Amino acid sequence: MVFKIFYSHIIVKKRKLCIKEVLLIRWPSIYSDNEKKYADETYDLLQQNGGDVGELTPEKEKKLVRKLWLTIVPTVFIVNATLFVDKDAISYSSLLGVFHDMGINKAKYNNIQTFFYVGYLVGQIPSHLLFRKIPISKYITLATAGWALISFCSLGCKSYAGMSVLRFFLGVVESGITPCIEHTISMFFTIEEQAYVNPTFWISCLGIDVPTGFIAYGLQFTTKWRPWEWYWLFVSILSTLVCILSYFFYPDNPATSVFFTTEEKIHIIRRIKKASKSAIEQKVFKKYQFIEAIKDPISWLFFLFCIMDMLENATTYQASIIYTSLGFSGLTSTLLMVVQNGFSTFCGICGSLALYTFKKQSCIVGAIFMVPAFVGAIIAISISYENKAGLLAGIFMTRTNGTAYIIGLSLSQATAAGYTKRLTRTVMFMLAYGIGNIVSPQMWRPQYSPRYRLPWIIQIVFSWFLAPGVLLLIRFILSRRNKEKLTLLKEGTIDELDYGYIDSVDDEGTTVKKKVDVSMLDLTDLENLRFIYPL
Repeated sequence: MVFKIFYSHIIVKKRKLCIKEVLLIRWPSIYSDNEKKYADETYDLLQQNGGDVGELTPEKEKKLVRKLWLTIVPTVFIVNATLFVDKDAISYSSLLGVFHDMGINKAKYNNIQTFFYVGYLVGQIPSHLLFRKIPISKYITLATAGWALISFCSLGCKSYAGMSVLRFFLGVVESGITPCIEHTISMFFTIEEQAYVNPTFWISCLGIDVPTGFIAYGLQFTTKWRPWEWYWLFVSILSTLVCILSYFFYPDNPATSVFFTTEEKIHIIRRIKKASKSAIEQKVFKKYQFIEAIKDPISWLFFLFCIMDMLENATTYQASIIYTSLGFSGLTSTLLMVVQNGFSTFCGICGSLALYTFKKQSCIVGAIFMVPAFVGAIIAISISYENKAGLLAGIFMTRTNGTAYIIGLSLSQATAAGYTKRLTRTVMFMLAYGIGNIVSPQMWRPQYSPRYRLPWIIQIVFSWFLAPGVLLLIRFILSRRNKEKLTLLKEGTIDELDYGYIDSVDDEGTTVKKKVDVSMLDLTDLENLRFIYPL
């Protein structure tokens, strides 16, 4: 492979540009990989049918986008909602008698939460390797089948040790779902659309706890069977239904989705490539893209942001403990959790509307949504412990933080082009997610009750002060990169990067060079100067 190297100090000196880094730009005109497998997965569909499909008119595009919202978004919404029903089941079970039946105390409950995320961490690399090798729909089907099986096994669990093992393996099988879903969204929606599609979709994890909260509330009135067992049965049946749904309907990529006609598939692919100037899906692992992802400081800033942001995530699972420690009954605590999750859902909707309105200000919107959480946490540790209403208000205010996490997760992928680089970035982000959530439950130790001032202070400093600062730093760096790319574009120095060549076989069996758009070549964001970073 041939590279053209622009050293940053030369660029800065000659053109007065901002980025102090090395840009590696592969020249597509001498693209030397010898097999068509290095092209985008959608290449064959475009070659075979692209010539028969006309341009996408504004009327057709409006209809197509509406269909995407009515098919892709509900599909990923249901899968993700079930993921969080499964993940949060232990939290509601703590109010439904599982502590008493299995001899679980506060410290053991924290350990159970940690074991889940240890499994989540362990499963990251194997899960990513697996869904890189097999179609995404098959991976989702296998994972949801694993959820269902483990949930059914939980019905027969009788001890803390057994529950710890089950939660560990649940973390393993769930570890690759979020990256798969994010990858699916990026294949069907443009980068600009992802800015508000992602927050809308992530309402699934916030809003699903409202109906499940009412289910948990109602189950506390049952007498024939233990309430937590009824709840786990509900989770098991729901996971099974989603597994069946995923098998038949979950899309692998736009070229194979059952929801769309051939013409619609081609229009989806074209509009994504037009917006991103990048490949949609490319299953071959490329070592140089992996190295580039590791060396890119943006990857590590997203890693750092995720760890710090996730230190506050345990407050979600600790809610039942916090409310009961304030003197509320199990029934009242369940309703308070419903109200809390309802408020989180409302904040998620507000975040989606804000991102739709300010499409190019995602990082700034995320940082702003962390301000109420910062204030709420200070209220939670400073107000009189006798002021229950004030304490609840402070705790509820911390639930505005979800928008920032969603923005961080979506941008970590949207700002990385090249299948292997994007996959590596996602693995790093999810590893950080696992590390943060392993540490987070252990901060809520019984000796800090009832105010838990130390974990609240840690969250204030790292999750709601430093984390938004990192998000804004990412935006600053990417903005400078965009300015440099736009300067080069205006100077007309990279017109040759619009097209490249791949080896293909003609009707006579002869290997020939085919000219293709640069977006078919799976270039990284640093190689492809026409890739402009979303901010």
